[in-house]
Amino acid sequence: MDKSARVFESVLACFALISWLSASQATAANSPAGFPDTRLQSLLETDSTQQAPRPFTIKGWKTTTGIKTLFIHTTDLPMFDVHVSFAGGSAHDGDTPGLAAVTFSLFNEGVADMSDHAAIAEVFDGLGAKLGMDLDQERATFTLRSLSDPDKSSRALQLFTQMLGQPALTEEALLRVKRELRGLQLAEQQQPAEIASLRLLDLLAADTPYARSIYGTDAGLTSLTRQAVQTFHSQTHSASQTQITLVGDLSVEQAQAISLQIANALPAPLVALPTVEPLKAFGTEMHRHVERTQEQVHVLLGQPSLSRQHEDFVALYAATLIFGRGANSRLMTELRQKRGLVYDASIRNKDWAGSGLTSITLQTSPQFANETVALVKSMLSKFRREGPTQEELAYFKRRLANANIVGSASNAQILGRLAEINRHHLPLDLDFFAQQVQRLTLEQIRTAMDKHLPDDQWRVVTVGPTVPQVPLPQPAIVPTVEPSGHSCRADAGFVAS
Repeated sequence: MDKSARVFESVLACFALISWLSASQATAANSPAGFPDTRLQSLLETDSTQQAPRPFTIKGWKTTTGIKTLFIHTTDLPMFDVHVSFAGGSAHDGDTPGLAAVTFSLFNEGVADMSDHAAIAEVFDGLGAKLGMDLDQERATFTLRSLSDPDKSSRALQLFTQMLGQPALTEEALLRVKRELRGLQLAEQQQPAEIASLRLLDLLAADTPYARSIYGTDAGLTSLTRQAVQTFHSQTHSASQTQITLVGDLSVEQAQAISLQIANALPAPLVALPTVEPLKAFGTEMHRHVERTQEQVHVLLGQPSLSRQHEDFVALYAATLIFGRGANSRLMTELRQKRGLVYDASIRNKDWAGSGLTSITLQTSPQFANETVALVKSMLSKFRREGPTQEELAYFKRRLANANIVGSASNAQILGRLAEINRHHLPLDLDFFAQQVQRLTLEQIRTAMDKHLPDDQWRVVTVGPTVPQVPLPQPAIVPTVEPSGHSCRADAGFVAS
C-alpha cells in the first residue's frame, strides 16, 4: 500500500553498535581470568512486541463548514506540518481525462499577486517553509511545513490558503501545464513499470476512470478549458470534500485557527461533485504482453483486494508482507537466493477503486519469464492453502512492533500516520494498527488469503521481448537461518569489553 501501513526499518543503530564493538575488541582480549565466555546478542529475551503506549494524544474536530480535522501536538522542533486532502483525484475526471491533473498542477502556478511557480517558491523559500503536493486516483493532497514563529508562519499560511482557495488558473498557466503533462504522458509510455501498471489497470477496469493514467490523455488535455478547470476546482476543493491534518508545535487553539483559516478560504461548490461508484465487476482477460526491446522482462501480477476499513485488511496485509516483502521473504528466498532469477521482487497493497489492489512486481531474464510467473503463482497457491509458519508470524510481529516506533519518530512520519487515520476514518490511535497485528493468529491470516486472494484471479502483465522459453534453474540449497527479529547482531569475533 503506497500509503497504507508502511513498514519502516533502520540500520543506523547497527552501524554505531558494530563500530563501538570493533574498538572494544582489543580490550576484550585482556579480560580478567574467569570472565564469562559470552558473545553479545540481540535482546532476544526481551518481548519487543509489548510496548508502552506513546504520549501522543489525537485531537479531532470539525470546522463550521464540516471539515474533519485531526491534530497531534509535538514540541521536539519549533515547526509544524499541515496536510490538506481533497476528493480531487483522477477518478473524478469524468469524460475529460487529465482534468484532475491539470487543476492540481495549476495550484502552484500563480495566485492573484504572483504570476508563476517561481514567485510562489521564492516566498516559501524565504520563510523557511516547504510546500508538498501529491495526486492519485482518489485524492489531491497539499502539505505545508513551516516554522512555528508567527512572523514566519502567518505569511506562509496566508499564501498556502490563497493557493488552495483562490488559485489564478490563468490561460497562460493552463497552456504551460498542458505541455508539461503531455511530457509526463510520453515519459510514462517509455517506462516498463508504468506501462505494466497501466495495462494491469486496463485488465481490471477497462473503460473506467480507474484504468487511466492520472496524467490523462492527449485528447482530454486538448479539450480542457479554463472554465472546466474552474468548475472542477469549485466541486472538488470545497469544504465538503476536504480533510485537514496537523502535527507539530502548535496549541490546540492555534491548530483550530489554522483549520478555520483554510476552511474559510475554500470555494463554495457551484454544483455537487458527481459520485464515482466503486467497481462491482472486473475484466475477464487474465494476461497481456507488451512487446518491447529490452534486456529483461518486467512482470506484474495483480488482483483486487480489500479496503483499509475491511475487517480482514490487517490479516491480509500481514499475509502479503510475510510472503513477499523483504530480503528474507518467501518470494525473495525462492526467486533470488535459491534460483538467481531476480535482483528484487516485492508485493504491494494500495488504495484503488474504492477498495484496494494487491500486486507483485519483478524483473527477470526473458527466457525465464513464463516459468517464473508459473512459479510465483504456485508459491502463492501454496501459501494461500497453508499460511505462514508460527516462526514467520512471530518474526513479522516483532518487525512491525519495532517499525511502528521507528516509522513514527519524526513529525513527517507522524503526519503520514495521522493523515491515513483521517483518510480512512480509523480509530484515533497511532498504535492501533500495530496492536491489531499483535493479536493476529495463523488461522486469521490463512483465512484472509483464502477468501480474498483466490488463485484464479491473478492478472499478469509482461513487458519485454518474446524469446524461446527454457526451464528454470534448479534451486540451490540455502542454509536455514531462524529469523531473529533483530537486525543488530554482533559478529562472532566481537565481544563486549
